[in-house]
Amino acid sequence: MTERVEREQLLQASPAEVWEAITTDGWLADEVHLELWPGGDASFRDEDEVKQGWVEEASAPNRLAFWWSAEGEPATRVELTLTPRAAGTSLRVIETRPLEILDLVGVPLPGQSGPAYGPALIAA
Repeated sequence: MTERVEREQLLQASPAEVWEAITTDGWLADEVHLELWPGGDASFRDEDEVKQGWVEEASAPNRLAFWWSAEGEPATRVELTLTPRAAGTSLRVIETRPLEILDLVGVPLPGQSGPAYGPALIAA
């Protein structure tokens, strides 16, 4: 992955409808579980991949930021911003790779089970 991927799309739906789509099964992954508060757990399951992470920010229906990674892969930060427009909702998605230093020292990841070091953020 490059260091930053950014996309923006105009959707013919209200911000509330887009929020519902991005926080439930189907858009981000086949199965989505998000605890929509800072530090909440996040999991995403598709047929052949599972990503785990945590929610950094959830401000319905305007903004969602979370970290995720598949086992053995570096974590990335995903930021989704919804902006009302006359023709619907603009959805801006930015996915960034953290600084390489995070891979060297690890970063405590919040979650309900207490802080843990993300496996993708610890050098082998």
